[in-house]
Amino acid sequence: MRIELGEWLDITQVQLIKDELASQIASGEVCEVDAAKLSRVDSAGLQLLLSMVIACKEWQWRNVPDCLYAAAQHAGMTSLLKLNT
Repeated sequence: MRIELGEWLDITQVQLIKDELASQIASGEVCEVDAAKLSRVDSAGLQLLLSMVIACKEWQWRNVPDCLYAAAQHAGMTSLLKLNT
């Protein structure tokens, strides 16, 4: 399954995105996530991404922006989000 993230992944967007993604992601599915448009992410967004990483059998990133790396590093989540592979 291919998932394209929007421009924002913060607390104002997480609930809407969570409900949409939950219906798309079947447990154990291979997920490819394109984050090219992402320009803002907060801790709620990181938590949503982590839940997606856990739900998917395999996780592949495409076009990871600096803002996502920085937020994940600040939260100590780069390994958990599989950003260092």
